[in-house]
Amino acid sequence: MSVDSARQCCYGSLKWIPVAFLLSVLTWSYYAYVVQMCFLTIDSVPKKVIYLCVYHPLLILFLWSYYRTIFERSRTPPEQFYIGDVEGERIASVQTIDERRAGLIRLARQANLPLLTRHFDGSVRYCFVCQCIKPDRAHHCSVCEKCVLRYDHHCPWTNSCISYGNYKFFLLFLGWSFALCLYVAATSLEYFIQFWQGVTDSHKDGDVLRPASGKLHLLFLFFVSIMFAISISSLFFYHLYLTAKNRTTLESFRSPIFANGPQKNGFNLGWKRNYQEIFGENLLRGLIPISTTLGDGVHYEMNNLIVGSVQLTSNRTNENSQQNTNQVILNMESPAISMHNNDRNYLLTNNK
Repeated sequence: MSVDSARQCCYGSLKWIPVAFLLSVLTWSYYAYVVQMCFLTIDSVPKKVIYLCVYHPLLILFLWSYYRTIFERSRTPPEQFYIGDVEGERIASVQTIDERRAGLIRLARQANLPLLTRHFDGSVRYCFVCQCIKPDRAHHCSVCEKCVLRYDHHCPWTNSCISYGNYKFFLLFLGWSFALCLYVAATSLEYFIQFWQGVTDSHKDGDVLRPASGKLHLLFLFFVSIMFAISISSLFFYHLYLTAKNRTTLESFRSPIFANGPQKNGFNLGWKRNYQEIFGENLLRGLIPISTTLGDGVHYEMNNLIVGSVQLTSNRTNENSQQNTNQVILNMESPAISMHNNDRNYLLTNNK
């Protein structure tokens, strides 16, 4: 094994440390809750059965969502978005931005790519590493070293890219883990109070309390569940907000750029349709970690208000193109890579 291969293998193993830590905490919490609390502390059989019957479905849904988030394959751009080595070298070797822009316009028009967004300088969004024209909302992940569709962020706790393929599973992972932590905290609160009262009474009597290990398990179980619930809640509700606005984490910091400039609500179709885009139209199927996300990760519908503004901008551009065609080729800054109404209409039609 070469030095580089050994280094990559070591780096790949280190990336699994957060996942291993999370699973180890979960394993300990299962022992503390099921064995120490339910079997060794609770005397009432009906109460014990109820607690276990609610706990295990929540745990299964959490583990199922976590598994799908980690191992769901990241969706990369379709083959037609890749330009090949020859064209990639040609694009990389051009001397000016205008030449690169014109070359990318030509390639995107030849492949008839459905594009709405653009680079901040007005050119086609392009990845030099993957040698591909980026579909709308796709970005290059420096950790995974590839472009992924509807890129949100790279999560170290799952060692995976949160993107089009697993965003629903990530939301369910956060939601079910939050519900599990709240449930564990609520059901263990009674025994935490009993233990704490025992410590307080022993100090009042001048005794030194030496709690059994099981009592300590219950004490830390309550604290750990509360701590995780608080930390998960902020991330969970933030992503619920992003989903309601149809934005990714990256788009919340850097608005996607359309023909008429940056538009933070460019993909916002209303909260109901935004949630249906991620979870599907069936509520029951949406709450379990199975694939129900709509679309293909490439085609996206624009906000109607943004569509009207883009059409107005495109019409003005077409008027200018009649005066100076060559200048428009370099400065069109159109994500559709087109100077004609037919091409612009194709773009808008194929993204609805």
